[in-house]
Amino acid sequence: VLESRKGERKLDRKPRRRGGKAKKRGLSREQVPILVAADRTGETLSHTLPALNAKSVKQVLEPVVAPDALLVSDANRCYPPVAAALDIPHERINASAGERVRGALHIQTVNSRHSQIKSFLRRRRGIATKYLDSYLRWFHLIELGDRPSPRACLEAAITKPCLQFAN
Repeated sequence: VLESRKGERKLDRKPRRRGGKAKKRGLSREQVPILVAADRTGETLSHTLPALNAKSVKQVLEPVVAPDALLVSDANRCYPPVAAALDIPHERINASAGERVRGALHIQTVNSRHSQIKSFLRRRRGIATKYLDSYLRWFHLIELGDRPSPRACLEAAITKPCLQFAN
């Protein structure tokens, strides 16, 4: 997601008009990485990261990944050290080499969640990065949840970390 400092008065760069575009394609310093993880049952985790590196990914996954889990990821270099640190097996799916599925292994559910998150955020017409975790909680509650109760809405509003799960 493109970093946005909407509403800030003192920027260290020129302001982007009407949202703008990143100078580089893919992840760069202009982008805010969002880690999305999903299991076979559809439980999903979304969390913003300070940087896409092994340390950040491990901090998010460590409390929620079971010891008997298999980590299936794209070809990013940060995932093998995470799998080694968590002592779980790891399989890489290299989509840029044309590999989409290997037996029962795929990352299509996570790619679908990426698309859903981008669509959800696009409808909000540009949000400030400092509110991104709140919008991710809102996404989990509204888009992935089944008609949330008022209590679930209140808990989502006051919960700080975005480690919420929904089908």
